Amino acid sequence: MSFSVCSWNVEFFGSRRAGETHAQVANRIDDVFNFLAQPGIQSDVFAIYEVNGGQVFQKVSDAFPDYSWQITEGSGTQQILVGFRIPAFVTQRVEFSRGFTGPLRPGALVTVNHQGQVYPMLFLHLKAADAAIDFGVRAYQHDKARSLRKSLDFAAPTKRANFIIAGDLNNVGMNLSFSGRDISIDEEIDRVRNMYESRFDDLVLLEKTAPATFWNGPGSSDPPSDIDHVVAASRVNLAPVGNGQAVEVKGWPELTTDGEKADWIRRFSDHALLRFTVDGAG
Repeated sequence: MSFSVCSWNVEFFGSRRAGETHAQVANRIDDVFNFLAQPGIQSDVFAIYEVNGGQVFQKVSDAFPDYSWQITEGSGTQQILVGFRIPAFVTQRVEFSRGFTGPLRPGALVTVNHQGQVYPMLFLHLKAADAAIDFGVRAYQHDKARSLRKSLDFAAPTKRANFIIAGDLNNVGMNLSFSGRDISIDEEIDRVRNMYESRFDDLVLLEKTAPATFWNGPGSSDPPSDIDHVVAASRVNLAPVGNGQAVEVKGWPELTTDGEKADWIRRFSDHALLRFTVDGAG
């Protein structure tokens, strides 16, 4: 038996976006939970980012009564909400929110014990923006994830944990003022891939069914970009989707016209949803 996981940044979830009324916020909460309940979307484990817990608690409890829910408690109002309908142990990883000014979110470590295998899954929403300090904070946060992986390896019977990282990794590159040595989005992705896929970490940046996961929609000055990811230990088996990829991208990237995509982004989020299925390990 396998288990499924959904990772989704729902922009300002439970909070007012620019120009929104309180009624529109409530309607969007309903739309999001209805979307998550659809066949092919609903998962055994949910991780939702940018959540205002006070606004969504009652609705998520009503929409998914068979799930247990936990939310991180960081310095900002936008936190990580995790829900699960299979046995899991959840801990808040505060090392991802300490040591820097500004609202940084803790990580959510959801450890599933499934058919004799233990799967620690770290859900992250890393520092955004492309200033040098923001890039440095993300690099620091990745180092913390790698350090956690080493600790989990030490505790694992096989000395290699079934470790998974998922979330909005915000690899938007770096704009270094008065320098010709900026780092592009693709270059930061390559750095993340090379780092995690080194022999020291033995992780894999998983392929997805769409090349981009984030877009502000038509009229935006920024093109669609690839900033939401899943990284998994090489020993973890993922059920293939699409043309053999491991991660399914759901939402606006599946639509055809800019008008359809803009409507989806308005109703739900500028981030697409990532879904994958763990099918054992070894």
